[in-house]
Amino acid sequence: MTPTSTGRTARSRETILRAALDLCAEQSYGSVTMEAIAARARVGKPTLYRWWPSKGVLYLDVVLAEVSERFLVLPDTGDIAADLRTWIRGFLDLFAEPRLRALCVGVVGTAQHDPELKAMVRKAIHDPIRARNQSRIAAAQAAGQLPAMEPDVIEDMLISPLWYRLLISEAPLTPEYADAVVAAVVGVSDPGVRETS
Repeated sequence: MTPTSTGRTARSRETILRAALDLCAEQSYGSVTMEAIAARARVGKPTLYRWWPSKGVLYLDVVLAEVSERFLVLPDTGDIAADLRTWIRGFLDLFAEPRLRALCVGVVGTAQHDPELKAMVRKAIHDPIRARNQSRIAAAQAAGQLPAMEPDVIEDMLISPLWYRLLISEAPLTPEYADAVVAAVVGVSDPGVRETS
């Protein structure tokens, strides 16, 4: 359970989250322990477990503290191809920061074996992003700028290639690759986009 962000508790929480982030950068997500986080933050281990039931849940709070809205929300300028490129490149900026890259990979990987953490990731990150982006995608579909398929599928087509490269192939995540993903998705609706973008 995340501590209430008031007074001394808020300062303690910030110190703990910063200690966890620094340790993840210095070592690796997998090698960081709750004991090490407590020692770095100079708090008792029971304090950590009173606020966070596991390392994964603690690091989810670090993600939420570090990742800004610009990485998550699809902009709306009226040009869906440009908006999607901006959005996807935001993820590339996020993953280009080594600490945040390791952090995101660690939390997502842990969530595959921790049903409670997976549910929390969905509630805190996945579901809000989907909810906020659906109307933008639907408007682009109504304007003929995106293919007429479930908005969830379109969002999956955009994000899944990035996660595949990040987690499996480890191929470079470049702006050119991001633009190619967008062109492929938009091009399903308008083949001419592939040549003109």
